Amino acid sequence: ELYSIRLEPKEEVLTKNGYRLDALVEVRGSKIGIEVDGPFHFVCREPTGSTILKRRQVSQLDGIPVVSVPYWDWNKHGNDRGKKQRYLHSLLGLDRSD
Repeated sequence: ELYSIRLEPKEEVLTKNGYRLDALVEVRGSKIGIEVDGPFHFVCREPTGSTILKRRQVSQLDGIPVVSVPYWDWNKHGNDRGKKQRYLHSLLGLDRSD
């Protein structure tokens, strides 16, 4: 869906500090890491310690803010591409003209 909102993601990106991001996009000249987080990244819908550590270190050491796409948020949109695209716009702070 990232391509459909005119972003050109780089997938499975290895950061300089050794973390792998599911995707990396550029929004208004800034890089943003995207993590598609499945059930093993959460305990009772709260991120696990290793997930929190990864986000923090990528943000602080690599200078790349990371946004999470929790599986339950993504799955609730089913096969509705429009809803998924609006969700990504919102998550990445884009408006419809971006």
